[in-house]
Amino acid sequence: MPEIKKYLSLVALGASRDKLAHDLIRAIGRRGCEILECRITPLGDHFSAAVLLSGNWSAMGKMESALPGLAEHLGLSIRFEHTEPAEPPRDFRPYAAEVVAPQQPRLLSELMSFFTEQDVAVVEASVQAYQSGMTGADMCTTHLSLHVPISQHPQTLRDAFMDVCDDLHADGLLDPIKT
Repeated sequence: MPEIKKYLSLVALGASRDKLAHDLIRAIGRRGCEILECRITPLGDHFSAAVLLSGNWSAMGKMESALPGLAEHLGLSIRFEHTEPAEPPRDFRPYAAEVVAPQQPRLLSELMSFFTEQDVAVVEASVQAYQSGMTGADMCTTHLSLHVPISQHPQTLRDAFMDVCDDLHADGLLDPIKT
């Protein structure tokens, strides 16, 4: 009889400290769970992690019952929910967009609105604000992973994207992801 896998999505946030990522990952492994996806990143002076776990019902039970104590021990706020693996999308081309622009509150919102209006799914987004080394200006780099419908004409989308970037006083690239 094949083993039935269970899935758990977990998000952790807390004050950053040395070896926190190591301690969290090690605690997950000790309970027999497999990490299918993991994103760990600093947010200001805080640690954040988003993790997708899988395992049999016994491992998931151990993990769930250990989470409150683990959160307290590691000084983290941990939220979790049962989930299922994502259904792979069909009829799309993977694209990446990169935008470099002066820091502005509406930048990500405008980009999300543009792609939504084009029926393009934003799969992942990453934003980093920084000061330009040359001028000291507040700048922002945005990376987006996209699923572009096959029915969408690539050059038409690229032209419209460049118009949005011009309106935002931004430099942008929109290229297929080569897998």
